[in-house]
Amino acid sequence: MYNTDLYKGIRAEVDKVKLIDMHEHLSYPHNLVEMAKIDFGRLFAHYASSDLRSAGMPEADMAEVQNMNSKWTPKEKWQALEPWYQKSWNTGYCEALRIAMRDLFGIDDLRDDTVEQLSDKMNNVARESWTRNVFDKAGIDIALEQHLEAEPAYARRRYPELFLCDMYDSFTYLDVPGLSKDAGMDVRSLRDYLNIIDWYFDKFADEASAFKVGRAYNRTLFFDDVPFADAERVFNELRKFDETPARRDIRGLEDYILHYCMRKCEEHDLPAKFHTGLQEGNANDIKNSRAALLINLFMKYPKVKFDIYHISWPYTEELIDICKNFPNVFVDFCWAWIFNPPACRRWLADMLETVPLNKIHGFGGDFIFVEGSYGHSVIARREIARVLAEKVEEGRFTEEFAVTAANRILRENAVENFRIEEKRKLYAERAKE
Repeated sequence: MYNTDLYKGIRAEVDKVKLIDMHEHLSYPHNLVEMAKIDFGRLFAHYASSDLRSAGMPEADMAEVQNMNSKWTPKEKWQALEPWYQKSWNTGYCEALRIAMRDLFGIDDLRDDTVEQLSDKMNNVARESWTRNVFDKAGIDIALEQHLEAEPAYARRRYPELFLCDMYDSFTYLDVPGLSKDAGMDVRSLRDYLNIIDWYFDKFADEASAFKVGRAYNRTLFFDDVPFADAERVFNELRKFDETPARRDIRGLEDYILHYCMRKCEEHDLPAKFHTGLQEGNANDIKNSRAALLINLFMKYPKVKFDIYHISWPYTEELIDICKNFPNVFVDFCWAWIFNPPACRRWLADMLETVPLNKIHGFGGDFIFVEGSYGHSVIARREIARVLAEKVEEGRFTEEFAVTAANRILRENAVENFRIEEKRKLYAERAKE
């Protein structure tokens, strides 16, 4: 398929699309500038590291490889990594890294004779402009960013040429001291805490790209509709010095706060993004992460646009049904093209004949380091073009419609559903303040 004239023609059109990258956790330019050194171990900051750990690599060795301040040389890191890298070489995570090494640094793979050269090249990039340079090579226009080392709920450092920022859910984690300090507001009651949530939405929702909820890592995604009085009782117990509510009661308080945040999203016309499906790392409970657990939210808040991350894999078939049923639910392929490329092809092929075209968001790099986002973008374009070419070959789509679909999936849907141009204009204006 990849060598046919039909595929090559559609791929050329797919490659022209200026991507809206739906989700990233990238280091900011000033973070890169401040790093004393960078070596190839940065490529294992996450994702591929999970595969190597799954293959059996000792956790302590992986931590040393990931440590940019380690006393280990690149050769010593490679000696610890190499047996497990060879056992995980086949995965999409590792392929994304090889693509990045090849296209960005001229290195075809990790070996004894390449790890030092690659490390030198990574360490000596023009760090201030590196992210934009890689975005340009990847054809990424702008990324929707959740910065992992920022203030409790919103990143104040603005790079409008690179990112629009999510407001992210620190609220259900009940970080009362952090949020109170950040907002400059005392908290003595649940109503005070809700006032802090109001403050964040009033201050940032108009420029934020969305409200991101990542709770599937440590609890179920079913959020019950809890009465205020029950939530207030638990909050009051939580604030007492000598009492700790039961975990079940704390979860009820989290549920109440999440529903409150959904009402704020509705009030501010702010999309809500939910992590669903596969969790990064090892030894997670996938049962927490089914998109179907959110159905009560989809029903209760029909004016909120819900963007469902990571195609809820391996529960994708349920998500397709949900997207077909609910006008306010959208499917997002962020992260997905590298954790299972063949499955993503199958699911995109199904979605293109099951759900309206405007409901599919086709790419999000979802990396900490921009080299990974580049490799991911290459895989995504390659596989999306293949699916579209197969639709044409089957007689389901015309070539013209395939190109239309590519533009919608990779750019236009995001522009419409997330009000990208309106947001980026305001975000750029605020960056000057």
